[in-house]
This record gives sequence, C-alpha cells and structure tokens, in this order.
Amino acid sequence: MLLSFSEKQIGALIPAFLHIDQQLNISAMGPGIMRHLPHVRIGMPCAEAFNIVNYDTAQFFQEGVNVQPVSLIARDSDVHLSGAAIFHEAGCLLAVRFAITEEMFADSSMDLSDFGHADPVILSTMLIVLQRAMLEESQANAIELAHERQRSTDLLERTSRVAGYMAHDFNNLLSVIRLNTDRLSRQFGKNEKIGKLAEIIQEMAARGSEITQSLMTLSLQRTDTRQPLSVDQVITENMGVLDSVVGPNITLKLNLDAGDRKCVVSYSDFLNALINLLINAREAMPMGGQIALSSSVGVGLIKGDGDTDADMVQSGSYVAIHIADTGAGMSDALLSRAFEPQFSSKPNGTGLGLASVRNFALEMGGDVWLESVEGKGTTAYLHLPVVRTVAPLVAADSGPAHAGMPDALGKQRILLVEDEPYALEALVEMLEAEGYAVTPCASGEEALIALGQDAYDVLLTDVVMPGQNGTEVARDACIAQPSIKVILMSGYVPDSAAFQPGWLFLHKPMESAKLLKLISA
Repeated sequence: MLLSFSEKQIGALIPAFLHIDQQLNISAMGPGIMRHLPHVRIGMPCAEAFNIVNYDTAQFFQEGVNVQPVSLIARDSDVHLSGAAIFHEAGCLLAVRFAITEEMFADSSMDLSDFGHADPVILSTMLIVLQRAMLEESQANAIELAHERQRSTDLLERTSRVAGYMAHDFNNLLSVIRLNTDRLSRQFGKNEKIGKLAEIIQEMAARGSEITQSLMTLSLQRTDTRQPLSVDQVITENMGVLDSVVGPNITLKLNLDAGDRKCVVSYSDFLNALINLLINAREAMPMGGQIALSSSVGVGLIKGDGDTDADMVQSGSYVAIHIADTGAGMSDALLSRAFEPQFSSKPNGTGLGLASVRNFALEMGGDVWLESVEGKGTTAYLHLPVVRTVAPLVAADSGPAHAGMPDALGKQRILLVEDEPYALEALVEMLEAEGYAVTPCASGEEALIALGQDAYDVLLTDVVMPGQNGTEVARDACIAQPSIKVILMSGYVPDSAAFQPGWLFLHKPMESAKLLKLISA
C-alpha cells in the first residue's frame, strides 16, 4: 500500500523517512534527512550512515518481518531518529522522525517542515520553545532588577508595567485555550486520539500558566503594598523564576514547613529579597552545587526596625527562611562587611544586593544575617514576624474540597462579564450546558445595564477590562443586589485591598471544574 505513494508524497507526510533496498543501501530519503544530515547520500550503505540502537544493522534487516519499532543514530552527527520499520518485497521503509534534543533547541535548527502533518511533537516543540524563551527573559529581568533596583527606578516601573500586561494578556489566551479544550473533551471525549491531544494541550497550558505567574512577580501591582502573605505560597508560585535565577548547574532543593502562616510584607520586595539571596548563593558556586531553600516557624526574639539594639528586639512568632549553599564560604573579615552598601567581593558587583535585603527585613520588622565557614558554604537567615490576625481574600483554592462535580442549582441566574469574545463564548456554552441561565456581557457598562433590568444569583466577572473594571462592577452589583455572589477572575494576582470580604477569586487560566464548584458552593 505504501509503495503506491511517490517519494515526494511520503516526504510530505514523513519528512525524515528512509528507504533501504534489498542490498541494505539507502535508495530514497526525505527532505528532513537531506537538510540536517548532508553527509547521507543515495546509494550509501545504511550501516555507514546510521547505527541501529540495540541491533546489528545487517541482522535487523535480514530478520525483520512486517512492522517493527526502530531507533537510529547518525554516525557523523549523533542525530537520533525513531519510528517504525515497514518491510516489503523491495526492501524496508523507515518511517522515522527526529528526536528533539537540547542542541537542536539551542541552535534553532529545526522548523515545522521537519515534522509530518498532525504530528503531536509540533505542538510540544512550539510550546516548549515558548516556555524556554519566557524563562530566559524572566531570568534576565530578575537579575537586572535585583542589581539595579536602587539606581533605576524609572526602568523598573516601565519593565514591571510591561510584564504585568504581558502576563495578563497571555493568561487570557491560556484561559481561552483551556476552556475550549474542555469543550472538545466534553464533545469528543469518547474519541481516544482527540482526548489525548486535549490532555497534551491542557498540560502545556498549565505549564504556560506557571511561567506567566513568574512574569507577574515583575509587575508593580503589589509594590509598597504590605499585606498578609503566605511565605510558602509565594515561593511555590514563583519557582519558575527562582529556578532560572540559580541556573542549570545548581540544584535548588525545597523544604517548606511554614504552612499557611502569613507575614505582613510587600510581595515584590519579599521576592526581590529572595532573588538577591539566591544570586549571592549562586555566585559562590561558579562550578555548580546545591542550594537548600527552607522555611519554618519559630517563637522567640527577633529584631525590628528601631535605631538601637534595645529598640530592635521584640518577642513573637516568626517565619524563618534559610538559604544554604555549598560554595566556598566567607572569611570572618568578609562576613563582617557583607551587608555594607556598595561593598562587594565580586569584581563587577554593585554592593547593593545584600544591603537591600537588610533594608527590607528591617522595614518588615524582621532581621537577616549570614553564617559561613570557609570551604563549607554559607547560610542566609531571613526572619519575618508572623501576623497575628489575618482576614484574607477568599480564594478558589482555599475553599473546602467537594467530592465529584456539582450539579447546577436549578435555573440559577449568572451575570457573566468578559471582554475576550472567545472566552465569553466558551464560558456561556459551558455554564448553559450545566443548566445555568447566563446573561453574557462584553463590558462593565453592559453589566450595569443588565443589573438594572433583572435579578441575578451570581456575578462572574473579569477584573481587568477597558472602561468599567470588574471590581467596580462588583461593588455596584452588591449595592443593587446585596445577596448576589461575586466571583472575580483575572490573570493578575489581585491586591486584597481592592476586594470586599466574601468576594471569591479565580486565577486565569481557570479550570472548568473549579469554576463550577465555586459557583455551586
């Protein structure tokens, strides 16, 4: 059946194919082979061009029958190919494709034409390359901001604003992808192939969301706004940027035991303090090593922000963050000057990193210090006081777990506000399929008109919209209809001061199941 296709047709379907004749010579090959393996020629013995993994070349072709899996390695370039060997009376067709490697990503040598139509590796390749580019950008921005924060306030503000807009817009796109993938799963869930592709897309969207969470750390929405924050949650949310800061040659180990204990801190300042401490640990290990980042809760004396030692000591619970490296360590003389502004032991250092960490710790009512042994590494201790009373924003992830998918409560009426048309369409379809009565609005102004015309049980609204934003719509809705349930959704992590008690928040890109649980709770 395959022999009825021309070489050009087979090459369009399988760009990396090879045909081996009965003399075990290469008689045909696809355009991908010609492009990436120029040393391979028609007529060349297969054994001179490729090694067959786990097989002697002659034995593989002589004993092969029907269809067998095959994996090849090019002799001159170590390019890997894998797929199937299809035997027939005139020889053997190797229907193979390239196995993606770090080197191929690094030199950008692969393009879409190197893969066949509907090949799932295309989507994976595109999304992985996008993630890599965003992580590299996050690393560059994080390091730049950590070193230049005091000297380039204007640049920080511009970069942060752009990062926030990028993350918000990208989260909107990811939300559309996830919602429409849910639609595919519901409609074609019994089709195994479509279901598998939907799972791949959902997983890639989830990974993309982790990256945009790291981008959000560069936005200024929380700058100089102190609020109760879980130290463990902030660290977990930003593992993408923290991993990129330490680099590929260093292992970052976590041991987070502070639980849900919160400290009143500035989100951005706390993250910048962590980044500065990680940069110092990384630069102490130029040949690689390990950094242990841990958190715990203690009770005792910590320092505050007074002018004298007597003023600076206070008693209470605190969260202890420890960052320990396996680097060269510091001498006593160097350790005594580590927190001095503009003092640095590094040739290109600014001397601002640890000084800014100390300023942050004292401003937040805590303290920071170092312990080091030459030849054995350094440990940084950052202690922050635990807030005694916290009234946090109610979040979708912090609510009680519900078993199974909830049923829609009769004809509950939902006022849906979303300025992204594809997301609006997908949400309407999903909610109506669950039995809810939905009134869709593309702007805050439309929603206010709808509130004046009818009564609603739930307001589900995006936060960031042109014109009337989601929080303004929610405040007006609560005044007009005090019993309405408010659910806000956004790609931004919101400032809790802008929300009223009892409002719920769902982070984009959102899961349909989580949204339905929140509505029916």
